[in-house]
Amino acid sequence: MTEYEEAFSRFYRKLVVPLTAYLVSQGASAHLAAEIVQDTMIKAYRKWHEVTWHKSWVYKVAYQAYVRHVTRVDEEPVEEVPEPTPLLPRPDQAEAWAQQREIVHLLRKLPPRQRQVLALHHDGWTAGEIAELLGIGDAAVRQNLRKARLAAARHLRRREEG
Repeated sequence: MTEYEEAFSRFYRKLVVPLTAYLVSQGASAHLAAEIVQDTMIKAYRKWHEVTWHKSWVYKVAYQAYVRHVTRVDEEPVEEVPEPTPLLPRPDQAEAWAQQREIVHLLRKLPPRQRQVLALHHDGWTAGEIAELLGIGDAAVRQNLRKARLAAARHLRRREEG
C-alpha cells in the first residue's frame, strides 16, 4: 500500500462514522447518510492531492449533497428501504450510534444553522474551523452556539419538569 493510500485509509476509518452521524443529526436517514458519505469519500480519494483540508472538505461536500437531495423536487418520493452497504453492513449502525447521544434529539429541533454549529462543536470542531467550513464569521458561530445551548437548556428543563 502506498503512503497516499495509507493516509486516505486512516482518514476514511477515522471520519466515516462521525460524518455519517453528522448527516443523521441533520435529518438524513442512516441509509441516505451512508450513501452520501460513500460518494463523498470516493470524491475525496480522487481529489486527495488537490484538497488541503480534507476533513473540512468532506464535511462540506457531504452536507451540500444532503441539501441537494432534500431540495430536489423533480423526482417522485420513494420510500427508503435500508439495505446493507459496504459502508454500513448494518444500516442501523450509524443511526443507533448517533441516537445514543441525547444531543441528536435536540439537534433535530433546532434551526438548521444552530443544528450545524452545535453538531460540529460537539464533534470537536473549534469556532474558527466551523466558521471557515460554513463560510460565516466567528461571531456568528459563537452566537448560534449560544442560542443552541440556550435551546438545549430549555429542552432539558422541560423534560425534567414534565
